[in-house]
Amino acid sequence: MPDHPIRIQERLRRHNWKERVEQAGLTWHSADGQPYWAEGRHVTLSLAAAEVLEDAANELHRLCLHACEEIIARGWWDRLALPAAAIPLIEESWRAGDVPLYGRFDLAWNGQGPPKLLEYNADTPTSLLEAAVIQWQWLEDTTPHLDQLNSLHEALVERWSLFPEPLIHFACVWDSHEDRQTIAYLAETAGQAGKETVMLGMHELGVHPDGYFTDLEERRIQRLFKLYPWEWMAAEDSFRHVPAHRALFTEPIWKMLLSNKGLLPILWELNPGHPLLLPASLDFADLQRAGIDRYVAKPLLGREGANVRIFEQGRITADSGGDYTDSPLVYQQKADLLQDGHRSCVWGAWMVGDTCRGLSVREDDGPITRNTSRFLAHALEG
Repeated sequence: MPDHPIRIQERLRRHNWKERVEQAGLTWHSADGQPYWAEGRHVTLSLAAAEVLEDAANELHRLCLHACEEIIARGWWDRLALPAAAIPLIEESWRAGDVPLYGRFDLAWNGQGPPKLLEYNADTPTSLLEAAVIQWQWLEDTTPHLDQLNSLHEALVERWSLFPEPLIHFACVWDSHEDRQTIAYLAETAGQAGKETVMLGMHELGVHPDGYFTDLEERRIQRLFKLYPWEWMAAEDSFRHVPAHRALFTEPIWKMLLSNKGLLPILWELNPGHPLLLPASLDFADLQRAGIDRYVAKPLLGREGANVRIFEQGRITADSGGDYTDSPLVYQQKADLLQDGHRSCVWGAWMVGDTCRGLSVREDDGPITRNTSRFLAHALEG
């Protein structure tokens, strides 16, 4: 593989950067006095390097769809610890071809060898506004002669044309400002596709006596994009009304197969030795028997880097803590991340439908990417 230059660089901040990103919707650019939007730092990479990441994401997506087929055909439900009530709906949704919208692969790559899959955020990926809009605004303001691997906005607008419903509802946990801004951005892309849109909190979803879902004005919901994990919804009383209206949900319920980290050992079993995959198992002893002494333990349904532990030569070298202490774990070989001194970077490769349409970068002072990890814009050279 040729040497693909990747550099993390410093540059002068825009004097009005806070106003610029806030005008575009990124009002959580800082938290507790620490930056989330890393205005003064960015990643520069060659077009060839960007294409390596793009091609990797497209190939990984193909492998993931094949894994969905195999999970359903072989009945591997216990490997994902899925709720029993969701299984027939997942099968129906997959066989009916319920249309997905978008997702984000998290990849490890330092420019040497092939990228490696860390996980697939296929159900409720956030940092979308930053990836699609904010970093593009930064590029236009600072280096308009350069480019990005970023056609996310256009792809999302185009994607909404696959949904025939003229009215689309968008819902999230309303108290989460980031989630609310994310669905506001998605509603904007749907509006540009000619859709009428309504936003509401998940707690505001109603159920008509006839069993269909309604909004605050008692209108019947025909298409609902919910930035709300399927495993949470499956644990709620309202889930009993989903079977009769399965097809109205985006993301579709079959995405539960991809957003679950139990997918990682399945991918490795189906594609042993694949250059884009890391050895993974539900039993850490499998990795030890293979001579792997650097590995990561992650909850199957964990989010935002919670309860991730890194093991090296038998001892824990990093532990993020969190609320997923009761979740089953998956064990995955530790990958080498892009480093800048003590800082570590993870790539986000954004899929719209079946195609990679954007890149993003998250940076942390430690080896675990969390919800507080900084977002770095990227630019292509050459």
